[in-house]
Amino acid sequence: MAIITSRTNENGRIHISYDRCNSCGLCVKVCKDFSLIMKNNKLAVSDHPLFGCTGCGHCMAVCPNHAIEISKREISVNDLIDLSEINDKSSYDQLKNLMVGRRSIRDFKDRPIGDEMIEQIIEAAVSAPMGLPPSDVQLIVFKGKDKVREFSFDVIDYFNKISWVFSKQLIWIWRLFGKEAYQLMKSFGNPLVNFMVETKEKNENYLLYDAPLAMYFMSSPYADPADPYIPATYAMLAAESMGLGTCMIGSIHPIIQYGAKKLKQKWNIPSKAPSGIVVIFGYPKYKYTSGIKRSFANVKFFTN
Repeated sequence: MAIITSRTNENGRIHISYDRCNSCGLCVKVCKDFSLIMKNNKLAVSDHPLFGCTGCGHCMAVCPNHAIEISKREISVNDLIDLSEINDKSSYDQLKNLMVGRRSIRDFKDRPIGDEMIEQIIEAAVSAPMGLPPSDVQLIVFKGKDKVREFSFDVIDYFNKISWVFSKQLIWIWRLFGKEAYQLMKSFGNPLVNFMVETKEKNENYLLYDAPLAMYFMSSPYADPADPYIPATYAMLAAESMGLGTCMIGSIHPIIQYGAKKLKQKWNIPSKAPSGIVVIFGYPKYKYTSGIKRSFANVKFFTN
């Protein structure tokens, strides 16, 4: 029985070209669904896989002779990328420097981002891993400062509509969800919503900061909750490598997740999206000459 997602309800179909197969068994070793087996020193499709082919493509990608083709589940042999042609691989130091130098940018030059650059960002983001293929991440792109501002103000209007939820008179209700939820709403949720509403009345955009580009990554109810955040991170790093500044905006999705019906209809936002994150992009208005060293709350090792 196939693992169902919003995009497919069938297993991948495995085709073996025996004239090209050398029975090396690499595909069997990398298939964690056990869809492939060696039988009498010959590659075969198993009658007893764990789930049924999920369409991850590992077997196609590892086969040195291109003897395996997967179809169905939104994958085909045409999706293979020849890695031998990719010679410019970044070193650890290059990647780390990119990460260390990145800051959350909220001040942008009044300069649009071209279509080619937007496509490159999406191309990098879509290469991110997901909990289960095919990716159930949905993406909405707000292109241009005016469109970003329109979406921002629609969201702030919804914040204002439900501002009573964050009012000081009712903030105690959040204690029912735990001490941490109460403290977060009191110290962050209440002042944030009030500030957004007040500044919007002055025609100021402190939600998405009038960025020239915004991308809204969302999961489906079938997806891993972490799925939107990984391509969003890939998109940020890709944009950083092209000289853009970025910032994740996490306040939108949790607030509109269980309501905002009209807003969702207007912007084609799925009614059910368990997790989501907005990323804004633009050319930085100011240059930072220093990075800031960060740390985890703690790091624990368990060793032999």
